[in-house]
Amino acid sequence: MQYAQSPDIKIFISCHKDCHVPANPLFFPIQVGTALSGCKIPNMLHDDDGDNISEKNKSYCELTAQYWAWKNADADYYGFFHYRRYFSFAEKVFPANAFGEVFASANSDAVLKTYAVTAERMREIIPKYDLIIPAEGGFEERGLTLYRQYSIAPVHHKSDLDFVLDIIKKDYPAMYPYAVKYLHRKRGYFCNMFIMKKALFNDYCEWLFDILQKHEKAVDISEYSEQAYRVHGFLAERLCGIYLYYLEKTKKLKILKLQKVFFGNVDKGQVLLPAFEKNNVPVVFSANNYYVPYLSALLQSLAENTSADNNYDLIILHRDISDKNKQLLIGQIGRTNISLRFYNVTQAMSAYDNLPLRGHFKIETYFRLLLPELFTHYDKILYLDSDMIVCGDVADLYATDITGNLIAACKDADTAGLYNGYEPQKKAYMDKVLKIKHPYDYFQAGTLLMNLAEFRKTYSTKEMMDYAGSYPWELLDQDVLNHLAEGKTLFVDMAWNVMVDWRYIRIRDIIGRAPRSLYYEYMLARKKPKILHYAGPDKPWSDPESDFAEIFWLYCRKTPFYEIVLARLSRSINYSMRPVKKTLYRTVEDSLLRPVAGIFFPLGSERRERLKKLLKRKRS
Repeated sequence: MQYAQSPDIKIFISCHKDCHVPANPLFFPIQVGTALSGCKIPNMLHDDDGDNISEKNKSYCELTAQYWAWKNADADYYGFFHYRRYFSFAEKVFPANAFGEVFASANSDAVLKTYAVTAERMREIIPKYDLIIPAEGGFEERGLTLYRQYSIAPVHHKSDLDFVLDIIKKDYPAMYPYAVKYLHRKRGYFCNMFIMKKALFNDYCEWLFDILQKHEKAVDISEYSEQAYRVHGFLAERLCGIYLYYLEKTKKLKILKLQKVFFGNVDKGQVLLPAFEKNNVPVVFSANNYYVPYLSALLQSLAENTSADNNYDLIILHRDISDKNKQLLIGQIGRTNISLRFYNVTQAMSAYDNLPLRGHFKIETYFRLLLPELFTHYDKILYLDSDMIVCGDVADLYATDITGNLIAACKDADTAGLYNGYEPQKKAYMDKVLKIKHPYDYFQAGTLLMNLAEFRKTYSTKEMMDYAGSYPWELLDQDVLNHLAEGKTLFVDMAWNVMVDWRYIRIRDIIGRAPRSLYYEYMLARKKPKILHYAGPDKPWSDPESDFAEIFWLYCRKTPFYEIVLARLSRSINYSMRPVKKTLYRTVEDSLLRPVAGIFFPLGSERRERLKKLLKRKRS
C-alpha cells in the first residue's frame, strides 16, 4: 500500500508508573491497569477508557494496552514498546545478551540518540516494512527449547501452554505445524514487541484474544501464585512468537528485525528547589548503596554539629540506593531543621559512560561535575566526600563569600609532598600533563564550596566531562577541577578537610616533604579538625586502629547501620586482631624505597600494577 502522505504511526508505550517518555510525536504512553490503580497518571492514555479489559491487567499484563489500541485507536502502523524496552533503529549492531537485548543505563536523550530512537529515523525506516519484530533470542546456552523452558519454569504451568496449542490445532489448523516447529526451536521472539501495518495488527489481535479468552473461560487461575497469575501475558509472549514465525514462513512480507534496548533507569528528571526558604545550607554527597552505612556516620556527625539558627538541605547523589536504605537514613537524620533527599543521577550520567577510573575510585567521584547543571535553582552549594566525619558546623563554611571564584577549597599538603619527591614522576605529571601553574595551590576536592552560578557562566557540564574523559588523569575529577578552577579558587582553613595519616606514613614520608607553610598548616588543622577526611584506600571501618578511626566509630555506633559495619569488618580478610607481621609488601610500603620504586614503576603504569600484584601475593 502506498501512502499519499506520511503514514500515521502510533507506538504505544505500556506504563504502570509515571516514568520518562521522550518527546517523540510517534510515542503514545498508555497507563496499563488503570482500573485497578486507583489513580490516573497525567499526560498519558489510559487503558480503562472506551472498550477495554483494564480490570484484567493482573493476568493480561501489557496486553490491556494492546487491546485498548485495537478497539479504540486508528493508525496505519501500530507498535508496542514497554516503558523499559524500545527497539534500536541504529544501523550498528550492539553487544546483546542471550535474549537479543542490549542494556542501556537510562532512558535519556543521549542514550536514545545512540540507538537512533528519533521520530525522523523512525519515519524513515518504518514505512519501508510491513512488519518490524525483535531480533531473536533464547535458551541455546541452556540447551532448552521454547516449549521446554516454559514447561519447567517455576512461574509457569505447562498445562496452560498445552491448552492454547490445542486451541490452535482445533481452530487454526493451518497454523498448528508452525506453532509446534516454533516452540521446539531454541530461539524466538520475546517481550510482545512489534510494529505492524494495520491489517496485520487487526488480524493478529482477532487471533490472539480469541485464544486467550478461551483459555480464560476454561481454566481456573484463582489459586495461581502472584507471578503465575500473569499467565495471559506469558502465554501471549509465546503466541506472539508463533504468529510472527507463521507470517515469516507463509507470507511475502517485508520484515525487519531490530534489537531491543533495555533501560536500567526510567525515572523522570528531578527538579530540586531549596528545601527551606530561610538560612538554607545545601550540602551534597555522592554514594552508592554499598556505601550507605559509612555515609550514615557522616550524616550523623553533621547532624550533631548543626545549629538551630540554620536549616540544612542535604542531598545524596546516587544511582542505586535502595528504598529501605533511604528510609533508614531519613529516619536517622529526622530533625525539623534538616531535610534529606535523594537524587538519582543515572540519566544525567548516561551521556558519559566512558570516564576513566583507577585504583579505589568509583564512578561516584564524577557526580560533583554535574552539580551546576542539576542544581539550577541553587547558586552556591557545599559538596562533601562520603568518607568524612564532620566535627564543626558546616554552615560556617557555607557562609564564606566566594564571589568571583568558582570554588573554595583547602590546599592539599599531601599532593605537595608527592610533588616534592615522594612520587618522583608527580612533578613532571603536574607540570607537563596537568599543566598546573602553581602546584602548591593544588586543592583537595573532598570539601568543595562551589559557586554554581559562576560555573554555569564558565563551563558547561559537557565541557567538564569531555575534559575529564580526555586523559587518564591520576586523581580523576580532582585533577580536572584543579585545572579548570586554577586562578579562581579561594583557599580556606585546612581544618575543613583534614586528611588522616594514611598507614601512618602520610605525615612522615609525604606531607613532611611539602613546603613548611603547608606542613605547619596541616599539623595545626589536625589539632582541631572541623572535617576529617579518611582519604585513601584504607578506611576506619576496615582498620579500627587507623588514624582518627575512633571518631568515625563514635558516630557510627549511633546509626542504624552499626551492626552492618561490624559484620563487614568481621568478614574482612584484610583485618586481623593479631599483630601485623612485616611482610615484603609492608616493608616496601613503609620504607624509603617507596620513592625510588616510583622511578622504575611509575604510578598508573602496567609495570607498577604487575609489581603490586606480585607483592600482594607475597603478603598473602
